[in-house]
Amino acid sequence: MFAITPRFSNDYGLLSFFEELGDPYSRYQQQRDLLPVHFGDGTIGHIGGRIGGSQIENADKEFRIRLDLSHYKPEEVKITMDSHKVTVHAKHEERQDNHGFVSREMTRTYKLPNDVDVNSASSTMNANGTLSIKMSKSAMEIPKEVKIPVEFKKD
Repeated sequence: MFAITPRFSNDYGLLSFFEELGDPYSRYQQQRDLLPVHFGDGTIGHIGGRIGGSQIENADKEFRIRLDLSHYKPEEVKITMDSHKVTVHAKHEERQDNHGFVSREMTRTYKLPNDVDVNSASSTMNANGTLSIKMSKSAMEIPKEVKIPVEFKKD
């Protein structure tokens, strides 16, 4: 009879299994074609390689949202906001693609931090379809010590 001996080589055997346990997405990321995204502010990165992916950056002086809208033209994107949230709505009518006809519509709402200055909001969309929304933060006033008088009332 034949004896089956496991190989401890790197042909996706046991060693690769242990490597994947350490980082389960490494093999998946290597096989994907993640092209860099050039953001409106000159930085380069990727949004995760999926359509509609977004990224939020909440820094000390600025709040920034990046959203992949590569299937939409700038005129098909509408951004609305109030003091608590910003909503991005994108829609395009039926158009032909490689597989036939497609129409898309998406809405994404983001909760805003309390210290965001909504009047400073601006947005840009680059040639790759990455929408960047940024808002500066208002300086938070450091609480001052306040003396509160104590009143004594006899009942």
